[in-house]
Formats: sequence, structure tokens, C-alpha cells
Amino acid sequence: MPESDLPIIIIGAGISGLSLAQYLRREKIPYHVFERDPSIDARPGGWGLTLHYGLPALEELLPPELYSRLNETNVNIEAVNDPGRYLFFDLKNGEAKYSLDFPKTGRLRVLRTKLRKLLTTGLDITWSKKLVEVRENPDSVTAIFEDGTTCEGRLIVGCDGSASRVRKYVYPTTYENQTVPVHFVGATVRYTPEQIRPALALDPYFFQGTHPETNVYLYFSVLNTPRNIGNDTDYYVAQAVVTWSYDKNIEIPENDAETVALIKQLTSNWASPFRELIEAIPEDAEIRRIHISDWYPTTSREHERVVVMGDAAHSMTMFRGEGGNNAVVDAHDFAKRVGHLLKQKDVPFEKIAAALRQYDEDILVRGRVSVINSRRACLDAHDYANLTDQSPLVARRVRADCNGTNGTNGN
Repeated sequence: MPESDLPIIIIGAGISGLSLAQYLRREKIPYHVFERDPSIDARPGGWGLTLHYGLPALEELLPPELYSRLNETNVNIEAVNDPGRYLFFDLKNGEAKYSLDFPKTGRLRVLRTKLRKLLTTGLDITWSKKLVEVRENPDSVTAIFEDGTTCEGRLIVGCDGSASRVRKYVYPTTYENQTVPVHFVGATVRYTPEQIRPALALDPYFFQGTHPETNVYLYFSVLNTPRNIGNDTDYYVAQAVVTWSYDKNIEIPENDAETVALIKQLTSNWASPFRELIEAIPEDAEIRRIHISDWYPTTSREHERVVVMGDAAHSMTMFRGEGGNNAVVDAHDFAKRVGHLLKQKDVPFEKIAAALRQYDEDILVRGRVSVINSRRACLDAHDYANLTDQSPLVARRVRADCNGTNGTNGN
């Protein structure tokens, strides 16, 4: 089989992998997505992400008819034309310490599970495929899966998240994530319209803040509203996150009810409406405990036919909301650098390899900045006394391009 007829093998059906697959499908470039989960619905629930500087890139990657449906994934369809403001609160007095306008690209807050489901439209995906090995050949590369099946391809693109198996293959000595010393507890909560009304009055999507004396941090985000597509209840669903640094020497209990009791204790001195939003969390709430860590490449990629993308290429804390945007922009940079070569017949692989090195530089420059800024934002969120408007926690999100200039601004 000619090399140009071999598929681009995408490992992982996350935001980056599906965005890239949609581009390849649109351009009629052979591809195949492999995902370890048994189906798109295998992971219940799901949290939100804010698209800002990733929106123009996503529009260029997707077929127009699919991009036009993006609002179906909005966490609050009533806020679709709301330009919004970036709000950070003093949780002791309830006043906004920082309030910034979003720039021209605006923002779209989406439910991750809904976005992934939309992005699977029309794609060739094989589920229940866990990658265990990669084997490079002179003119191809082979993915080997746990069930013994294999797939030969032109390239492998690892889009398999922060615990990426592909990253371990590409960066065998430097692949491990680095811990960020912050405890993270999140709950998915159902609120009545009356309970959530004060939060929606602050912002229809999300807000955050820190108590200046305890340095306990809050992130609150709407996930679903009664008017949203697919929501047949009169409840609002929201994500309530409480975090604190390791140096407080307060460990997270393993029991969910005890964890809920702990975060209520930690937030009992907060101003309204923040305190009430936490008090409304039931004992049997869906609790997530996340070990916060990050990573970006510090050594060169060792294999020419294998690259990484999204969280596999640059894992970052969620305190600046850049992970999803970088994932989409990664796919866009791949399309920009390599796409035109993949559409041609009989292109020497040396040209593709050179283009992939340019892609490496794209994600390194942009991803490194985002990872470092996101770690700094995480640490600053728990050091209120030293927080300034120059902190990455409250500064504008800016896409860093490889040529040293900034692309689209976003908050």
C-alpha cells in the first residue's frame, strides 16, 4: 500500500483528537481514531470548559455545518450572546477584586461531554482499544493494542491525555507529570432556580475567588440549565470547586460525606452568596478529588512518526482555563504545518518530518507558556496577600505563537 494511503492514527477521542479527525475527514485524508473507553458515554457527568482563543481555530478545523451546531454544547443557552466579564472575588467581603472584559473573540462555555459527542459526528472511531505498544517501521508506524489487534499508519498522533501512553513512548525519560502542591475537591450539584439565582446574577457562566485570611479558593461554574438542549428538569446543574494548598496540612477524606463536611467547614466564613452555594451541596453529591499536576517537553521528541497533542503534549492546571483552547490550537497547528503535505501523493517523508518539527516548536512555545502561567495562577490563587493584577490568575489569556507574536486574545 502506498504510504499516502495509510491512515493517520489518532490515539484518544478527546477534544484535540476529535478536532484533528474532523479536519482530516473534511480534507479526505485517511485517518482512524482509537479510544480506550467502550463508548462516548462511558464516562458519566462531565465538567465545563471555556473556549476563547481556541474558537477561531475550531472554526477553521470543523466542517461549517458542524461548527454551526456548537451552541448545542453551551452550558447556559440563555447566555449565548452575553460577552461576559472575568470576575475574581474577595470571599470575605463578597466584593469583586478583579473584573475584566473579554476581548473580541468572546467566550463560549461548553459542557465537555456534549462537545465531545458533537465532535464524534461522522467520524471513524474504534472503541475499547487500549494502546500498549508502538512499533516504527521504515515507511510506516504500527499501533499495537491490548486485545492483540494492530493498525499500520502513516503517523501516530497521541491525544490520550495527561497520562498519555504515547507520550511515554515519545519522551521515555521525561514523560512523568510534576505535582502541584494544591488539594482539589469538586462537586457536581443540582440547584433550584432560587438557590442559583444569586450566582447567575454575578455571571451566567462562572466566577472564582479566594478568602484573604484562609487562602481557600472557589471556582463555580454552571453546567446545565432548564432551557438547555437535552435537559428535561427544572434544576440547574453546577460545578463547585474548593481548593487549598498542601501547607495547610488538611488532607482530603476518602469518604464523600466527610469530604462535603470538610469543605463546608473550610468555607463557613465566606460571604454570601458563596457560602450558601457550598452549604447547598448534599452529603451524597458526586465528588471528584483531583491530583493536580503539569508537564511540558524538556527534551527532544525521539521518534519521527509519532507526535503528541493536547494534554499529552502539555498538561496544565485548570486555573487559567487554557487546556481545552490549547488542545484545539494544537490540532490547528498540525493542520497548518502538515495538512497540505498529507493531501499530496508521493511526498518524501523528509518533508513531513520537517513539518512535524515545526509543529513541535509550535506546541512547545505555546504550551510551555500556558503550563508555566497555569501553575503560577494555581499557586497565586492560594496566596491572596500577594495577588496582583499582573498575576496569570487574573491576567488576560493570550495565545503565544511560535514566531514570538501573540495571536487572538481571550480571558
